[in-house]
Amino acid sequence: MAANLTDDKLDSIGVTEMLNFAGDNVYLAGQIDYPQDNRPKNGYPLIFVIQHGTSTSRADYQHITSLGTSVGAAVFRWDKRGTGRSGNGSSGSSDGDTYKAYEYAISLPSVDSKNVIIFAQSEGTLLLGQNYPQFSKIQKPRGIILAGNMLDEKNVLNIDTPIHFVVSKNDWNDWRIYAEKASDSHAEKYNYEPSFYVATNTNRFLMYSSGNTFHKGTETSIKHWLKNTCQTS
Repeated sequence: MAANLTDDKLDSIGVTEMLNFAGDNVYLAGQIDYPQDNRPKNGYPLIFVIQHGTSTSRADYQHITSLGTSVGAAVFRWDKRGTGRSGNGSSGSSDGDTYKAYEYAISLPSVDSKNVIIFAQSEGTLLLGQNYPQFSKIQKPRGIILAGNMLDEKNVLNIDTPIHFVVSKNDWNDWRIYAEKASDSHAEKYNYEPSFYVATNTNRFLMYSSGNTFHKGTETSIKHWLKNTCQTS
């Protein structure tokens, strides 16, 4: 059953703008959260979220929003079709929705469209890897975070931009393949310096196994990479 969330249940981080926009033959609901800091001259760096397969609403990415705004970036997230406050159309596709959301997000006047980081999680990494040319055609991202990466050392080569891999040591996808080997493979093909972080005692969504709190080491690694990659602060 889809989760029906009202705006008062969607916590605000800094300054929040609630949004409705056209997906692939369906209406989609989302939001963008900004830091409290004054807007930079060229707009805020943007973190664009591609959800994991079982995400039920944008509220699943509250922790990424807090992380991104804390380093000076705006964060765009939305409810997939059939979840949260988005519609559920019988035509179109979730892939098409994601292209539409990406195009809409980078068009917002408050963001720097040339300073975009894509944060993709689990099944979202597959969507991004398989369709990266489409995203790059809309706007090549400055970098990509693959959380719970599901792209192996061959498929990750579809992505031609800096990458930070963050995976759980407890995931059924072996970190030695989906972090270490994938990173090494990408480094061999491209003139970038990919990095990876392996979290212990977490589930595949990088939350502590004992609860629903985002892993601190993972958070620190992402913050460090963001500050070096998209020049947030």
